[in-house]
Amino acid sequence: MRDPWCVELVRIGAVLPVMLRVLREDLAGVLAHPVWIAPEHVDPAPAFDPSRQQYLVSALMETLLAKPREAGVFIIGVTDVDLFLPVFTHVFGTAQLGGPVGVASEYRLRPEHSGDPSDAGLLRRRLLKEVLHELGHTLGLVHCKASWCAMSPSRLPEQIDLKDAAFCSACAKHTGVPDNSLVSIHSWEGEKK
Repeated sequence: MRDPWCVELVRIGAVLPVMLRVLREDLAGVLAHPVWIAPEHVDPAPAFDPSRQQYLVSALMETLLAKPREAGVFIIGVTDVDLFLPVFTHVFGTAQLGGPVGVASEYRLRPEHSGDPSDAGLLRRRLLKEVLHELGHTLGLVHCKASWCAMSPSRLPEQIDLKDAAFCSACAKHTGVPDNSLVSIHSWEGEKK
């Protein structure tokens, strides 16, 4: 893995700016690498598929790929729209394996999407873990067998809840991220388990 590297968050759609600021702070704390928010905003409308009423995530990634960037900068788009790939009913996000771009969506991570009450703290934790997962793919990581690792695959938001906002030791070693495998998001947020 190249060192140093950094992360640029790009707002796609109507994601609240405060959510991106909180995500930037959370990511910087976990990664110990620079994280910033791009000044521009991406309109997701060109990626909308009327037959599915969803947004094609690969089209959003192409938009991000067209953005000029320096070497060592990984771009993660963060959106509020419902994403899909043709072979899946939906995705929480996707990324280029070993490439510079990924996208993560808060849409299906919101507790109210499953009929539960709104919970800003739960959404914050889920989005952080999903962004870490997609960033891990850009850093060359594949899915991890450690169920608590951020790189463990998730098909349901509740599976994301079981993960920590950290890479396991093996994944951390590959990425140059500090080994926070013994620290969960609950402990660094000051919550009791």
